[in-house]
Amino acid sequence: MSAARESDQADFDLERFINMFDEALTSQDPRVVNALRSLMMMVTLTRPETSESAIGSKHGPLRRLFEDLNHLNRRMHSMEDEIQQLRRHTSRMDAETEKYRYEQYPNEKYTLAAAQAMAAQVDQDMLNQLKMAARTKVKGLIK
Repeated sequence: MSAARESDQADFDLERFINMFDEALTSQDPRVVNALRSLMMMVTLTRPETSESAIGSKHGPLRRLFEDLNHLNRRMHSMEDEIQQLRRHTSRMDAETEKYRYEQYPNEKYTLAAAQAMAAQVDQDMLNQLKMAARTKVKGLIK
């Protein structure tokens, strides 16, 4: 994945191009609109008549950026799903443990509550660390 690679001059040129292209796409100036139409027409006319798979094999910087972003989104959703599954599993285990302990050892109720509060804080700290790591990776893609 290119998210871990070092930034080079091509990345800065790409960022400049994206900013300029964004401005052009949102421009109301008829000259800019005509220039964009002309550009699209030139690309359409000069594109070789090949199969879709051959066209898809050319990966430029915008395509790589788009795919990296999609890959990060899929990984983030997967991680969120795994965290939810772990939470559900932990909740079930906690409920079973709590029921057993309360029946067998009623005085440990307060100790268990303190341990659960600490575990919840550890879970929250871990989520915060994951969010910060994800932000760093996304910022690395954008730069």
